[in-house]
Parts: sequence; C-alpha cells; structure tokens
Amino acid sequence: MTRIAFIGGGPKTLFALLELNDRCSLVDDEGPVVDVFDPYPPGAGRVWQAGQPRQVRLNVAAGIVDATSADGDGSFASWVARVEPRYGTEPYPPRAVVGRYLQERFRTLADTARFPLAHVPARVTRVARAGDQWEVASDAGTGFYDEVVLATGHGLPGEAPGPPLAGACNPDALIGDYGALGEQAVPAGSAILIRGAALTAYDAVLLLTEGRGGQWMPIEGAGGPSLGYVPAGREPARITMGSLGNLPMEPKPAQVPETINRCLDAYRDQVLAWGAGLAARPGGPGARCTGLFGLLLACAMECAQLSGAPATPLALWRTALTGRAEPGRGTETAAEHLRRSIAVNRGHTPPGTAWIWGRVWSGLYPQLVRAVSRVRWDPAQARVFRRVARSLERLAFGPPESTALKLLALFDSGLLDQRVFPPHLPADTVVVDAITPPPGVLVAPAPGGAAFSPVMAGLLAAGEVTVRAGETGLLTDTDGTCLDARGNRNESLAALGRPTEGPTLGHDTLNRSLHDEHVRWARRIARQRLPQHLGERT
Repeated sequence: MTRIAFIGGGPKTLFALLELNDRCSLVDDEGPVVDVFDPYPPGAGRVWQAGQPRQVRLNVAAGIVDATSADGDGSFASWVARVEPRYGTEPYPPRAVVGRYLQERFRTLADTARFPLAHVPARVTRVARAGDQWEVASDAGTGFYDEVVLATGHGLPGEAPGPPLAGACNPDALIGDYGALGEQAVPAGSAILIRGAALTAYDAVLLLTEGRGGQWMPIEGAGGPSLGYVPAGREPARITMGSLGNLPMEPKPAQVPETINRCLDAYRDQVLAWGAGLAARPGGPGARCTGLFGLLLACAMECAQLSGAPATPLALWRTALTGRAEPGRGTETAAEHLRRSIAVNRGHTPPGTAWIWGRVWSGLYPQLVRAVSRVRWDPAQARVFRRVARSLERLAFGPPESTALKLLALFDSGLLDQRVFPPHLPADTVVVDAITPPPGVLVAPAPGGAAFSPVMAGLLAAGEVTVRAGETGLLTDTDGTCLDARGNRNESLAALGRPTEGPTLGHDTLNRSLHDEHVRWARRIARQRLPQHLGERT
C-alpha cells in the first residue's frame, strides 16, 4: 500500500487524481491510498468555493474547464447544460458554478475511484521527512505518508506574503470569500479606496455595485452595444481603485481576426524550436532571451502590418518593457483608456502596440510555457524576461468585454475612479485590499526572500526543496518531482501549480492541458509505486 498526501485540494489536485485513476485498472490492497488535506471542499478548493457570490465570474472562456476522465463524459459543458442550464451558453459563467462542478467531479471520483480517496478537512502545518516516509502534521493530527504532493495554490488564509495592509476591512486576501465586503464593514454611502486595479479589484467593484442590487441598462450606439448603470441605493458613494502604475488592464477581444491567427500559427513551431535548442545545451552558460524576443518581435511586426497598425520595432519593444502603449495614451483617464480598448477590439479604431502584444503573448502562450519551462537564465536576462512577462500579461489576460463594459458604465456614472494609490490613507475612507498573493513560495526572490508558508519554510530549511537564485517558486522536474538543495530528485515529494511558478510559467489557470506535470506524476506513480498490473494504462 502506498499512502499519498495531497496538501491542497483545488483543481490541480483533482486533475492529478483523475489522471492517476485513469491509469489504475482495479482496486488492489497494494495500490495507493490518497488523503487530500484542505479546509475547503476538495475539487474547488479555496478559489472556486461554490458559495461565493455569483457576480464574481470566470475570467477565461468556460471552454477550457475540463475535469473529464476515461470513464466517460464529465465535461463542464455537458454538466452545466444539465445542472445549471441558464449558464449553458455563457462564455464567462459565475465562479461559484464552476466551483460546484469541480466539487461534484471530486465527489464522483471519490465514490468510484480505483483506490481509496478521502478528504481531510484540515490545514496542514508541517511536512517533514521521517525515515523513508513523510510526517504530515495538520489541525486533524499527524499521519505518515510514502508520497506527498504540494498543491497549495493561492495558499491558506493568513499565509499572505508580507504584512497586511493596515486599516483594510479584509484581514485576508479576497480569494473565494468576500464576506468582508458586506454592508456592515462597507456601509452604503461610504467612500471606498481599493488597493489594486486588476482582476481582484474588478471583482470587489462589482460586488459593491451589482452585488448590492445595482442593474445594467443596455444602450445601443454607433460604436456597438454598451451599458448604463442603475444604482440600487445601497452602493458606496464613491469607489476608487489605486495601484502603483495606474495602468488599466486591456480587455480581451471577443474574437481575434483570422489573419492574426494565421500569422501566430507560423510562429508556434519557431518558439518551440527555440526552447528545444536550449534544452539540448543543459550544461551551457545561462540562457539569453534575445532569440526568443527576436521571434516575438518579428511576429508582432507582422501582426501590426496585417492590422494596419503604424508600429515600429522600437515602439513595440518600448511597450513590451514598460507596459505602456504609444505616446498620448499615458495621459488618458482609465475610462478613456478602456473605451478606446473596447473600440479597438471591435474593429472601430486602429490597434496600437498594446493590442498587438496582447494577441501575440496570449496566442503563443502555450508554446511559450513549454519553451521557457525550467530554463536556467543568465541573471540579467532573467530580470528582462520577468519584466516583459509582467507587462505583456496585463495586455493579454485582462477582463472579458462584458466586465469591461460594466466598469466603463461605472466610470461614466461617476461612481468609480482609478488613480495612483496614495502614500497615506485618507480619513473617513473604507480601505479594501484587493492584491492577490503572487505565485511561488517566497515573499521576495531567493536567496533573500522568506517563505510565507510554514510548510514551505520547513521544507526549505531542511533542504528538501529548492528555489533558484532570482526566483520565488519551487524547482521541480518535468513530472513535478521536487529537486532538493543539492539538485537531486526528491523522489517522494512533488509540487504542482502555483508553488512552482518561476521555473515554470502560467500556472494561474484552469486550463488542464497547458501543463503536463500532473500527467507525468500520475504516470510515475502508476509505473513505480503500484503493482505492475495496476499501471497498464500509462
């Protein structure tokens, strides 16, 4: 019998267990026994709690949500058509609906799995080596396991990096639980200052308006449909989003022109070939991103020419480094910026460098994830890559148009504003902290950054896991196996998802096919830990 503990029970854990189950042909006394530790319902975990308000919606198209198995159709599309048909055709359904689906998929797996699978509703406080096993201490007691998988996602309440924002009404990050935004803490008619101007802040704004009974009035105009806001009277008097850079996220277009898609297709294999070239020289000097950015810049220039955008290589590169588009847009208000971005997405206004980069980065993202996985960068090049990635992700992965139109209606009504976050908090203002903890396990890059989770701090101190200099995420092998402080595989310890962001890219996603560490992990367990007849489907 192989005892396996998953620390965290969100979608990454569900996907790994579905893969493992598909590779087990029958129940056997020598097979795995799996415990999933998470104080939240498994499958959904903290982020996708089924009880959260339905105004909080998926930020990516629901078509990527897939918790199917080899036993039959368990797709989100078929489930939602049967269980929540009113959302069957919505591309961005409520997160609560997705959470209910993930929870039901876990329950179905637990009832039918070819191995014992149990949920332990407790928070893990320590993981430490105990001979050939791992001692897992939690609020429920202590147990010993042969394998441990770290899949902590956004972490648990109280595990935020750095001190909390003094005076904020929410002591914990707004992740799956928005009770702190109730009318007792955030009274109607009050002035609200939100730290953050990205997706979590947008959720908070909608909960304080639409979530309090406000309604949207469709408006038809020459530029296409828009919205007006009809207040319910329970809203704050004023909501201000504040961030350091004061740069709005670029909304995603509903559709990408086919000419752009064909251009992107021509570069996919080139990006993969660049990554394969690095993999073929594992012992060489630190990698440089010059060749990769040369490919991306060439693709961006072609897309600009196809779109009629008056872009130059210099202007494109400046936008990639700064996140700011062509001169003039930096003086726009957030509302003007958003209005122009929607017009560009609809084809009414010529695109600029921001729109071009958004399509290139999002369109080539699956290939980028594979190409840069576990690259050992030259330190200076690593800083350039991280800077560009931060800029382009804001341009590529912003809100859908439906959310952007709501924000624009609130800007136009005078209820919402956006500006630089002030150095001193104003009096008579309710402060909301809408900064989401970053991925990885360290507050700041190694070697100086401290772990913000006691579990990760203990493993790092014991040398069981490692974080490379300049990074904040755990270094793993291609099957999720953690590498220890000496660079060796720690065969019975794995990490999946957000804790490994840095050496790998793009884990803040529900897309099951974007990464394959969970598939490789299941294959390793089936081949090496289970009796031979249990690992037939590999």
